Amino acid sequence: MNQEWKKLVVTKITLAMNVPGKGGKAYHVDRPAHGVILNGDLTKSDYYFSDGRVLHTGPNDFFYLPRGSTYHVKIREGGRCYAINFEAELSDEPFTIRLRDVEGVRKLFHGAAKRWKAHDPIREMIAMRALYEILCLIVSEQDREYQPSANTEKLAPAMAVIETRFTDNALSVTELSALCGMSEVYFRRLFADRFGISPKEYLIRMRIEYAKSLLASGQFAVGEIAELCGYAEPCHFSREFLRRVGVAPSQYRAE
Repeated sequence: MNQEWKKLVVTKITLAMNVPGKGGKAYHVDRPAHGVILNGDLTKSDYYFSDGRVLHTGPNDFFYLPRGSTYHVKIREGGRCYAINFEAELSDEPFTIRLRDVEGVRKLFHGAAKRWKAHDPIREMIAMRALYEILCLIVSEQDREYQPSANTEKLAPAMAVIETRFTDNALSVTELSALCGMSEVYFRRLFADRFGISPKEYLIRMRIEYAKSLLASGQFAVGEIAELCGYAEPCHFSREFLRRVGVAPSQYRAE
Protein backbone atom coordinates (compact mmCIF):
# COMPACT_ATOMS: atom_id res chain seq x y z
CA MET A 1 0.00 0.00 0.00
CA ASN A 2 1.84 3.08 -1.22
CA GLN A 3 1.59 6.69 -0.10
CA GLU A 4 -0.88 7.60 -2.89
CA TRP A 5 -3.71 6.17 -0.81
CA LYS A 6 -3.35 8.97 1.74
CA LYS A 7 -4.20 11.55 -0.94
CA LEU A 8 -6.61 9.43 -2.97
CA VAL A 9 -9.41 11.24 -4.80
CA VAL A 10 -12.17 8.84 -5.83
CA THR A 11 -14.09 10.17 -8.83
CA LYS A 12 -16.75 7.47 -9.11
CA ILE A 13 -18.02 4.31 -7.43
CA THR A 14 -18.94 1.69 -10.03
CA LEU A 15 -20.04 -1.18 -7.78
CA ALA A 16 -20.55 -2.19 -4.16
CA MET A 17 -21.66 -5.75 -3.52
CA ASN A 18 -21.64 -8.84 -1.36
CA VAL A 19 -20.27 -11.61 -3.58
CA PRO A 20 -21.70 -15.00 -2.58
CA GLY A 21 -19.48 -18.07 -2.33
CA LYS A 22 -18.54 -19.35 -5.80
CA GLY A 23 -20.55 -16.47 -7.23
CA GLY A 24 -17.83 -14.37 -8.83
CA LYS A 25 -16.17 -14.57 -12.22
CA ALA A 26 -13.12 -16.83 -12.50
CA TYR A 27 -11.40 -14.81 -15.24
CA HIS A 28 -11.02 -11.04 -15.44
CA VAL A 29 -9.49 -9.34 -18.45
CA ASP A 30 -8.37 -5.68 -18.31
CA ARG A 31 -10.22 -4.86 -15.09
CA PRO A 32 -12.31 -1.72 -15.78
CA ALA A 33 -11.97 -0.19 -12.30
CA HIS A 34 -9.88 -0.38 -9.15
CA GLY A 35 -11.28 -2.71 -6.51
CA VAL A 36 -10.93 -3.24 -2.77
CA ILE A 37 -12.16 -6.54 -1.36
CA LEU A 38 -12.75 -8.02 2.09
CA ASN A 39 -12.82 -11.81 2.31
CA GLY A 40 -15.38 -13.66 4.40
CA ASP A 41 -14.55 -15.60 7.56
CA LEU A 42 -13.84 -18.82 5.66
CA THR A 43 -12.68 -17.54 2.30
CA LYS A 44 -9.29 -18.52 0.88
CA SER A 45 -8.52 -17.59 -2.71
CA ASP A 46 -5.55 -17.04 -4.99
CA TYR A 47 -5.25 -14.45 -7.77
CA TYR A 48 -2.96 -15.35 -10.66
CA PHE A 49 -2.06 -12.27 -12.71
CA SER A 50 -1.08 -12.26 -16.37
CA ASP A 51 2.35 -10.81 -15.51
CA GLY A 52 3.18 -13.81 -13.31
CA ARG A 53 2.37 -12.32 -9.91
CA VAL A 54 0.27 -14.33 -7.46
CA LEU A 55 -1.78 -12.82 -4.63
CA HIS A 56 -2.72 -15.30 -1.89
CA THR A 57 -5.64 -14.22 0.31
CA GLY A 58 -7.10 -15.77 3.43
CA PRO A 59 -10.09 -15.38 5.78
CA ASN A 60 -10.93 -11.73 6.58
CA ASP A 61 -8.06 -10.41 4.44
CA PHE A 62 -8.43 -7.00 2.83
CA PHE A 63 -6.84 -6.65 -0.60
CA TYR A 64 -6.55 -4.43 -3.65
CA LEU A 65 -6.91 -5.24 -7.36
CA PRO A 66 -5.65 -2.57 -9.79
CA ARG A 67 -7.56 -1.17 -12.72
CA GLY A 68 -6.38 -2.71 -16.00
CA SER A 69 -5.15 -5.95 -14.45
CA THR A 70 -5.89 -9.37 -15.94
CA TYR A 71 -6.08 -12.35 -13.62
CA HIS A 72 -7.57 -15.75 -12.85
CA VAL A 73 -9.21 -16.43 -9.47
CA LYS A 74 -8.85 -19.83 -7.84
CA ILE A 75 -11.08 -20.28 -4.78
CA ARG A 76 -9.55 -22.71 -2.30
CA GLU A 77 -12.31 -22.44 0.32
CA GLY A 78 -15.52 -20.48 0.85
CA GLY A 79 -15.66 -17.69 -1.68
CA ARG A 80 -17.87 -15.09 -0.01
CA CYS A 81 -16.47 -11.57 -0.01
CA TYR A 82 -17.38 -7.88 -0.20
CA ALA A 83 -16.15 -5.64 -3.01
CA ILE A 84 -16.20 -1.94 -3.83
CA ASN A 85 -15.03 -0.91 -7.31
CA PHE A 86 -14.04 2.67 -7.98
CA GLU A 87 -12.39 5.08 -10.40
CA ALA A 88 -9.42 7.18 -9.33
CA GLU A 89 -5.96 8.24 -10.43
CA LEU A 90 -4.02 5.55 -8.61
CA SER A 91 -0.95 3.49 -9.41
CA ASP A 92 -0.19 0.65 -7.03
CA GLU A 93 0.54 -3.07 -7.10
CA PRO A 94 -1.89 -5.70 -5.81
CA PHE A 95 -1.53 -6.18 -2.06
CA THR A 96 -3.23 -7.89 0.85
CA ILE A 97 -3.53 -6.74 4.48
CA ARG A 98 -4.52 -8.64 7.60
CA LEU A 99 -6.73 -6.25 9.58
CA ARG A 100 -7.07 -5.76 13.32
CA ASP A 101 -10.48 -4.08 13.12
CA VAL A 102 -12.13 -6.59 10.78
CA GLU A 103 -15.64 -6.01 12.11
CA GLY A 104 -15.49 -2.25 11.70
CA VAL A 105 -14.41 -2.62 8.06
CA ARG A 106 -16.95 -5.38 7.41
CA LYS A 107 -19.84 -3.21 8.63
CA LEU A 108 -18.84 -0.46 6.23
CA PHE A 109 -18.63 -2.86 3.28
CA HIS A 110 -21.96 -4.44 4.27
CA GLY A 111 -23.77 -1.12 4.54
CA ALA A 112 -22.52 0.04 1.15
CA ALA A 113 -23.41 -3.26 -0.54
CA LYS A 114 -26.89 -3.33 1.01
CA ARG A 115 -27.79 0.18 -0.17
CA TRP A 116 -26.29 -0.47 -3.61
CA LYS A 117 -28.36 -3.62 -4.08
CA ALA A 118 -31.51 -1.75 -3.02
CA HIS A 119 -30.86 0.87 -5.75
CA ASP A 120 -30.90 3.65 -3.17
CA PRO A 121 -30.95 7.03 -4.98
CA ILE A 122 -27.85 8.09 -3.07
CA ARG A 123 -26.15 4.69 -3.17
CA GLU A 124 -23.00 6.01 -4.84
CA MET A 125 -22.64 8.71 -2.19
CA ILE A 126 -23.11 6.11 0.56
CA ALA A 127 -20.56 3.77 -1.02
CA MET A 128 -18.14 6.67 -1.52
CA ARG A 129 -18.37 7.57 2.16
CA ALA A 130 -17.92 3.91 3.17
CA LEU A 131 -14.85 3.56 0.94
CA TYR A 132 -13.17 6.61 2.44
CA GLU A 133 -13.96 5.43 5.98
CA ILE A 134 -12.55 1.98 5.16
CA LEU A 135 -9.37 3.49 3.76
CA CYS A 136 -8.99 5.79 6.78
CA LEU A 137 -9.17 2.79 9.11
CA ILE A 138 -6.69 0.78 7.05
CA VAL A 139 -4.18 3.60 6.57
CA SER A 140 -4.32 4.30 10.31
CA GLU A 141 -3.68 0.62 11.06
CA GLN A 142 -0.75 0.57 8.68
CA ASP A 143 0.75 3.68 10.26
CA ARG A 144 0.50 2.11 13.71
CA GLU A 145 2.28 -1.01 12.43
CA TYR A 146 5.32 1.10 11.58
CA GLN A 147 5.49 3.02 14.85
CA PRO A 148 8.63 2.48 16.98
CA SER A 149 8.57 -0.83 18.83
CA ALA A 150 9.07 0.67 22.31
CA ASN A 151 5.36 0.49 23.20
CA THR A 152 5.12 -3.03 21.81
CA GLU A 153 7.97 -4.17 24.02
CA LYS A 154 6.43 -2.54 27.10
CA LEU A 155 3.11 -4.30 26.45
CA ALA A 156 4.66 -7.68 25.62
CA PRO A 157 4.03 -9.33 29.04
CA ALA A 158 0.33 -8.46 28.85
CA MET A 159 -0.01 -9.55 25.22
CA ALA A 160 1.51 -12.94 26.00
CA VAL A 161 -1.13 -13.50 28.67
CA ILE A 162 -3.95 -12.19 26.48
CA GLU A 163 -3.08 -14.66 23.71
CA THR A 164 -3.54 -17.63 26.05
CA ARG A 165 -6.22 -16.32 28.44
CA PHE A 166 -8.49 -14.08 26.36
CA THR A 167 -11.45 -16.38 27.14
CA ASP A 168 -10.90 -16.04 30.90
CA ASN A 169 -13.54 -13.59 32.15
CA ALA A 170 -11.46 -13.08 35.30
CA LEU A 171 -8.67 -11.48 33.29
CA SER A 172 -8.63 -7.78 34.15
CA VAL A 173 -6.86 -4.60 33.14
CA THR A 174 -5.54 -4.42 36.69
CA GLU A 175 -3.76 -7.76 36.26
CA LEU A 176 -2.48 -6.90 32.78
CA SER A 177 -1.08 -3.52 33.82
CA ALA A 178 0.62 -5.11 36.83
CA LEU A 179 2.30 -7.65 34.54
CA CYS A 180 3.79 -4.72 32.62
CA GLY A 181 4.81 -2.90 35.79
CA MET A 182 2.77 0.22 35.12
CA SER A 183 -0.38 1.96 36.32
CA GLU A 184 -3.75 1.12 34.77
CA VAL A 185 -4.07 4.63 33.33
CA TYR A 186 -0.66 4.45 31.64
CA PHE A 187 -1.32 0.89 30.43
CA ARG A 188 -4.63 1.89 28.86
CA ARG A 189 -3.02 4.85 27.10
CA LEU A 190 -0.12 2.81 25.70
CA PHE A 191 -2.49 0.05 24.61
CA ALA A 192 -4.78 2.48 22.78
CA ASP A 193 -1.80 4.15 21.11
CA ARG A 194 -0.54 0.77 19.87
CA PHE A 195 -3.79 -0.93 18.85
CA GLY A 196 -6.28 1.91 18.43
CA ILE A 197 -8.77 0.34 20.86
CA SER A 198 -9.04 -0.29 24.61
CA PRO A 199 -7.80 -3.51 26.25
CA LYS A 200 -11.43 -4.51 26.97
CA GLU A 201 -12.42 -4.01 23.34
CA TYR A 202 -9.40 -6.00 22.20
CA LEU A 203 -10.42 -8.94 24.39
CA ILE A 204 -14.02 -8.81 23.19
CA ARG A 205 -12.97 -8.86 19.55
CA MET A 206 -10.71 -11.84 20.16
CA ARG A 207 -13.59 -13.69 21.82
CA ILE A 208 -15.98 -12.89 18.98
CA GLU A 209 -13.48 -14.08 16.36
CA TYR A 210 -12.97 -17.28 18.36
CA ALA A 211 -16.74 -17.72 18.60
CA LYS A 212 -17.02 -17.44 14.82
CA SER A 213 -14.57 -20.28 14.32
CA LEU A 214 -16.44 -22.45 16.84
CA LEU A 215 -19.78 -21.70 15.18
CA ALA A 216 -18.34 -22.52 11.77
CA SER A 217 -17.11 -25.89 13.06
CA GLY A 218 -20.69 -26.98 13.83
CA GLN A 219 -19.45 -29.01 16.81
CA PHE A 220 -20.86 -26.95 19.68
CA ALA A 221 -24.19 -25.57 20.84
CA VAL A 222 -24.47 -21.81 21.24
CA GLY A 223 -24.52 -22.15 25.03
CA GLU A 224 -21.32 -24.20 24.95
CA ILE A 225 -19.63 -21.64 22.73
CA ALA A 226 -20.62 -18.85 25.09
CA GLU A 227 -18.89 -20.69 27.94
CA LEU A 228 -15.82 -21.53 25.84
CA CYS A 229 -15.47 -17.85 24.93
CA GLY A 230 -15.62 -16.64 28.52
CA TYR A 231 -19.25 -15.55 28.82
CA ALA A 232 -21.06 -16.59 32.00
CA GLU A 233 -24.49 -16.07 30.41
CA PRO A 234 -25.41 -17.29 26.88
CA CYS A 235 -27.81 -14.35 26.49
CA HIS A 236 -24.95 -11.89 27.12
CA PHE A 237 -22.85 -13.66 24.51
CA SER A 238 -25.70 -13.62 21.98
CA ARG A 239 -26.31 -9.89 22.48
CA GLU A 240 -22.62 -9.11 22.14
CA PHE A 241 -22.31 -11.25 19.01
CA LEU A 242 -25.41 -9.71 17.41
CA ARG A 243 -24.25 -6.17 18.15
CA ARG A 244 -20.81 -6.71 16.64
CA VAL A 245 -21.44 -9.14 13.78
CA GLY A 246 -24.95 -8.05 12.78
CA VAL A 247 -26.57 -11.49 13.06
CA ALA A 248 -27.36 -13.84 15.94
CA PRO A 249 -24.94 -16.74 16.58
CA SER A 250 -27.47 -19.30 15.34
CA GLN A 251 -28.04 -17.32 12.14
CA TYR A 252 -24.31 -16.88 11.57
CA ARG A 253 -23.83 -20.64 11.76
CA ALA A 254 -26.66 -21.23 9.28
CA GLU A 255 -25.23 -18.90 6.61
